Amino acid sequence: MKEIPMMFCFDKNYVIPASVAFYSMLEHASKKYKYILNILHTDISKEDQENLIKTLQPFANNYEIKFINMNNKFDDIWKKLKSKVHFSKEVLYKLLVASLFPQYDKIIVSDVDVVFLEDISASYFSLDVDKDKCYLAGVKQLGFLKNFNNVYDGKFTDEEIKSLNGFCGGYIVFNLKKIRKDNLEEKFVQYLNKNYNKIVYAEQDVLNICCEGKVKYLPLNYVTCTYIWDFYGDKEIINDSNYTDKEICDAMQKPIQLHYASTEKPWKYVDTIKSEEWFKYIVKTTFLRKYLEYLPKNIIVERTIEQPKKETPISRIKKYIKNNPTFFLKKVFYKKLFRLK
Repeated sequence: MKEIPMMFCFDKNYVIPASVAFYSMLEHASKKYKYILNILHTDISKEDQENLIKTLQPFANNYEIKFINMNNKFDDIWKKLKSKVHFSKEVLYKLLVASLFPQYDKIIVSDVDVVFLEDISASYFSLDVDKDKCYLAGVKQLGFLKNFNNVYDGKFTDEEIKSLNGFCGGYIVFNLKKIRKDNLEEKFVQYLNKNYNKIVYAEQDVLNICCEGKVKYLPLNYVTCTYIWDFYGDKEIINDSNYTDKEICDAMQKPIQLHYASTEKPWKYVDTIKSEEWFKYIVKTTFLRKYLEYLPKNIIVERTIEQPKKETPISRIKKYIKNNPTFFLKKVFYKKLFRLK
């Protein structure tokens, strides 16, 4: 069985979202391959590690998971960064991927604030480490995001800003062989250390600047960010500068990775765009109970949740949470939610 190596980097606060990302990825994954999940972290407890393993038990024959403690690597530079948005220092571990995995010629790196809705294996095999003279394969950002490049004004040159509107950091297939050959990792770290005071989107900015001109682009389906529905959802003619209308419609109709890229995450904003896809998977993991315990103190409902014409388990979750913010974990909850006998 061929292996597809993957790397994820997150802290203890993203363990629950990670369980959803892993479960949904493996549920849709081709059974022809074995997926090696390398988890880079600094503070994920043994209990959470064991629960992640239990969550993925249905896919025991198709995956292997490894937890790699990075011992707070980059903690010093992370403290100096002026812009942290909603990230943690673990995202910077993507810059070290080539030296961390010398046994691989290529590897998939993905964020975990996502749900996978299709098989990802084609993206891995689409990158030829010898024929493709690129450092990575990624997804080009949507054209409308250029309108938000003012966050870089006064910090970067016009040429750098053009590079920064390159690819998304949420899903990348790295050509580790070429990165090692060209000693690019050293360039990543040097750029980070010299420019930490102006970087806005952490590792994504570093990778876009350092890999400029050496990027192979994957279809938009591999990083279909939920804000695409905010900007283009109701438009018949889109006219995005980076994608055709057909490419955008195809990504919205059949996303491979659904990415909750904004600050509104479904585990906090239960009524955010496409939150129902996330809820379909949290109920399948061993973290459901932990998530329900987390909800009363952390849930945010900003929009009015209207009763749908036809109730679903997801709509009942939203209604129940709104009406019972301090509910207790009793069997009656599940009976009411799923109408079990």
